[in-house]
Amino acid sequence: MKTINLFVLTVIFLAIAACASSDRETNIESKELYRIQVGGKCGFINENGKLVIEPQFDRAYFFFSDSVCFAQVGERKGLINSNGEYIAELDTTINWIYEFKNNVAEFITNNGKQGVISKSGEIILPAIYKDILRDGDNGFIVMDTLENMGYINNQGDFIIPCKYDVVHQFNEGLTMVATSSKCGYVDPTGTWIIDSIYDDARDFGNGLARVKRNKKWMFIDHNGKEVDKFHFDEILTGFTCNRAFIKKDNRIELIDKNGKKIANIDADSVYGYHDGYATFQKNRKYGKLDSTGVVAIPPKYENLFRTEKGLSIFTKNKKQGIIDSAGQVIIEAKHDIVHNDNHLTLLLCIDGDRVTYYDRNGKLIWKDMQGTNFVWPENPTKDDYIRYFDSRLSELDPIEGLYFVTYNNIAVDRNTDHVSSNGSMSRFVAIVRSLDINEFLAYDISESKNGLWKSWEKKFVQIGEANVYAVVNSGASSGAEDGKLILEDPYKFEVSLRQGGNNYYNWYLKCEFIKDYPSTDIYEQVQKVDWTGTGFAIADGYIATNYHVTNGARTIKIRGVNGDMEESYRGYLVASDRNHDLAIIKIVDKRFDGFDDIPYCLGKSVPEVGNEIFVLGYPMTETMGKEIKLTDGIISAASGYKGDKSMYQISAAVQPGNSGGPLFNNDGNVIGIVCAKHSDAENANYAIKVSYLLSLINSTDLGSKLPKSNNVDSKSISKIVKQVQPFVYMIECSTH
Repeated sequence: MKTINLFVLTVIFLAIAACASSDRETNIESKELYRIQVGGKCGFINENGKLVIEPQFDRAYFFFSDSVCFAQVGERKGLINSNGEYIAELDTTINWIYEFKNNVAEFITNNGKQGVISKSGEIILPAIYKDILRDGDNGFIVMDTLENMGYINNQGDFIIPCKYDVVHQFNEGLTMVATSSKCGYVDPTGTWIIDSIYDDARDFGNGLARVKRNKKWMFIDHNGKEVDKFHFDEILTGFTCNRAFIKKDNRIELIDKNGKKIANIDADSVYGYHDGYATFQKNRKYGKLDSTGVVAIPPKYENLFRTEKGLSIFTKNKKQGIIDSAGQVIIEAKHDIVHNDNHLTLLLCIDGDRVTYYDRNGKLIWKDMQGTNFVWPENPTKDDYIRYFDSRLSELDPIEGLYFVTYNNIAVDRNTDHVSSNGSMSRFVAIVRSLDINEFLAYDISESKNGLWKSWEKKFVQIGEANVYAVVNSGASSGAEDGKLILEDPYKFEVSLRQGGNNYYNWYLKCEFIKDYPSTDIYEQVQKVDWTGTGFAIADGYIATNYHVTNGARTIKIRGVNGDMEESYRGYLVASDRNHDLAIIKIVDKRFDGFDDIPYCLGKSVPEVGNEIFVLGYPMTETMGKEIKLTDGIISAASGYKGDKSMYQISAAVQPGNSGGPLFNNDGNVIGIVCAKHSDAENANYAIKVSYLLSLINSTDLGSKLPKSNNVDSKSISKIVKQVQPFVYMIECSTH
C-alpha cells in the first residue's frame, strides 16, 4: 500500500485541495475572435493571438461576426458567444452557418440546400434554395432550384422575386437585374428605377454604370440618362476610384470621370480599381497599376486579386500568398487559400482544414496544430518534425523543438590554459521526448548521406527539477564526460562537453542551440491552465507558495508581476518542503526583468492570539475575477488543526485559489502562508508559520537575498496593501 504522511491526510480531511482553484477565466471581451485548432479541437484567439476560448469544439466557423459564431460538439450544433457558451441550439439538419451581418447569415443543410437564419436561431428563409450569396450589409442574392435568381432583405422579404436570369449586388443603391434578353436596375424597395432596355449592363461606380445597347457601350447616370461626353470605341471597366479603362483606336487608355485621358496602358486586359490600384494582364501574367496608370507591380504572377488595405493576394505555383502595394512579399505563396477581408484585422490562410493567421505586417500569429494521431515516416524530414511538434504542442516540454546548432571543437592547453578552436560546423537538430518520459533524444536532421533519422548520440535526461538536465555524452571516446544543463531560456542555450584529452590538451565540444520551432508566441498560447493558486515574492525572481499548489504541475506560470496581469512568466520549482506544504518557485523566463524592491520582510516575531491580520490572494478567479482580493481577521489560535504547532488558525476568509498567499500582520510583515480551510467549521482557516518558510529558505542559498527592511511599517492598512499587492501573484499550473 502506498504510504501517505500525516500532513497529507490532514490535507485531505480539510479539503485542502480546494484551496488551489481549478477555475479559469473565460469571460474575456474581444473585438474579433478567430478559430484555432489544437489536437483536433477548435477554440478561439483574439486578434493579438491570445487564447480566449479553449479548444473544445469539434467544428466551428473561422471567426466571430456580430458577436456570435457557429460551433459544434458531437451532435450538438448552435451559436456560441465570446465566452464559448451556447446561446442558440440548432437543428441537427443544419450543417454550417457562415458570417453574420446585421444579425443574419446564410446556412447550409446536410443535403446541400441553403437558407437564412438569425442570431437567435430563427429561420428567416427556409433551406429550399440552391445557392444564397451575401451582399454585404444589404441582404442576399438567392437562386432557386431552377436557377432563377432573386433578392431578399435582411428580414427575409423578397424585394426581387426569383424569376430573373441574373441579379447583381447593390452598388450605390441600385442593382442590375437581367432576363435572357434585357437588363435594368432596381432599388432596395424592389422598384424599377431604370427600365430593362439594355443588352448588357454592369454595376454602378462613382455615380455611373456602363451599359450596352444596339451594340454600343455607353455610361449612364442613376436616372438612366446617357452621359454624352464619353465617345470611345469600347468601355473596358466601369468607374471605380474615379478611374475607368476604355479602348480607343485599338489602344487601352485610362481616363478620369470627365473623360480626360490619364495614361496609355500597355496591357492585354485590365480590371477595375480598388483601394487605389488596378490589376492588369500582360503575356498571361498579372501585375498592378497605380492611380496614374504607372506600373506599380510588374506582371509576373499567375493571378493577382484586388487590393484591400494595401495588400493583394497573389498566386504562384498554384499556391497563394500576400504582397503589399510595393510588391514586397508579406506572406509566401504556400497556402491553398488566403483571405484578405478588409473588415478583419488578421489574414486567414487555409490549408485543408487547418488555418494559419498573420497580422497585416506578415507576423505569424497562430498556426493550427495537427491531430494527435501522428505517425513517423521511415525517414522523417524537417517538415515531419514540425508536424509532430504541432500534434503535441500543448504537451511539449520546453526543451523539445527544432534547433539550429553550432558545434565548436575546443582544445585547452593543460599547461597554459590557452584555448584554440579545431573548427566548427552547424546542423539542424530535433530534440524529441523518448519512450522514457524523462529522456529527450537529439536527432540530426540536416541532409546527409547517412539519411535523416540519425541520432546525435547525445541525450538530455531530466534530473531533479523540471529545468535541469544531464547531457549524456553517449558514443564519445574514452575520457569523455557527461554534462549538465540548467535550462533558463529554452530558445537559446549552450552545452559544453569534455570529449577527452592527453598529456598536453583537454578537448571539449561546445554546442550553441538556437530554437527554430516552435516560436515562443505559439507555444505559450496552448499551455492549458488546470488549477491556480497564489504566491508572493521573497527575493528577486523567487516566489513562495504551497507545495500542494505546485505538486503534479509540469508547467508553472506566474501572473501579476509588478501588478501586470496581462503578462505571464514561466517558473520552475527550486525547493520544497512537503511535510509543511511549502514550495519556492524561481521565474526563469527571458522576458523577465526582475522585481521592484520588495517592501515587506518575513516577520520573525511571534504574533499573539487576537492580533489583527489580513490575507491577499486570487480566489475563485472564474466567478470572482482576476483582481487581487483582501480579507482580514485575527489570529484565532496559535496552533492549527488538531493542535498542529506549525500553523496558525485565522478568522480571515479564504477560498479556492488563496493557497500559497501571504498572511500579513498590521505592520506589513509576512507572518504566514495560507494553506487550508476547515470544511466543517465557520471561519476556521489555517496558515503555515513563516518560521518554517525561513527554514526552507536557509536550506538554499537565498538567505542573503531576502529583503532586509520593511518600508510599509506604521502606515495605514490601505496604504500597506497598495504597496505590497504588486508582489502577490497568481500561480497558474498545468499537467501538460
